Amino acid sequence: MATKHKTKFLTVRLEPPVHKAFHRKATEYGGVSEVLRELTTAFVEDRVTVTPNPERKTIYHVNRSQN
Repeated sequence: MATKHKTKFLTVRLEPPVHKAFHRKATEYGGVSEVLRELTTAFVEDRVTVTPNPERKTIYHVNRSQN
């Protein structure tokens, strides 16, 4: 079975400690790209639940009806 070629990129800025921790943890699951691909696909397929951090401003004020 042929695999589809990946042709699009996602870029995100992170604080250095978060970046380092993500890279370290992602190596246990196939690497950064594999984890990001799986997270992105799971998010699109509604398989991911994000729990808001009560100490930070969140994305949850977004009006979903504008999609």
